[in-house]
Amino acid sequence: MTQLLERPPIQTPVLEPPELSRRLFTLAEFEQMSNAGLFADEHAELLNGEIFVKGMQSPQHSYAVTSLTEKWLPLFQGLASLAAQVPMILRSPPPNFVEPDIMLRRLPSSSYSTRSTTNEDVLLILEVSDSTLERDQNAKLRAYAKNGVADYWILNLQTQQLEVRREPDGEDYLLVQKYKAGQAVAPLEFADLRLEWWL
Repeated sequence: MTQLLERPPIQTPVLEPPELSRRLFTLAEFEQMSNAGLFADEHAELLNGEIFVKGMQSPQHSYAVTSLTEKWLPLFQGLASLAAQVPMILRSPPPNFVEPDIMLRRLPSSSYSTRSTTNEDVLLILEVSDSTLERDQNAKLRAYAKNGVADYWILNLQTQQLEVRREPDGEDYLLVQKYKAGQAVAPLEFADLRLEWWL
């Protein structure tokens, strides 16, 4: 009696996709790319080696930055240099390159004509947050805290609240306060100057 032998089924090996590695960039590489025109007409930031290109601003975001700049400019005349969407270098390693929506910087303003703003110059940073809220509350927050930015404000357009963070400790802030529309708040450096921040 002849026995029929069955060929065992062929086992096809399951191939795992290769692990993707992230390419992190240095500040020098980021500056080279920027100088080569790679980010022409775009707002790009470098955070912990990662490059983020900001998308198109919503009308609400643009209005908030413009409105607050116009409100605050006369209030800080002779007290601080107010800058809107101006590049800044955070020195603490790894160095970061960011463009806060609004900054209060130390005077004189003329000192920034020949050098970049750094974290040592900053008195207050305000980020207007809608689509960027997650980054502003996490990656940027850690970078600002690590670099000793003492007064970090987030205008949360989703909740219509102002989130004020103070007392940087490592990569976080120990003090967090939230303000509703109608509640004024003063910067740390100018305690007698209460600001209306709502739109």
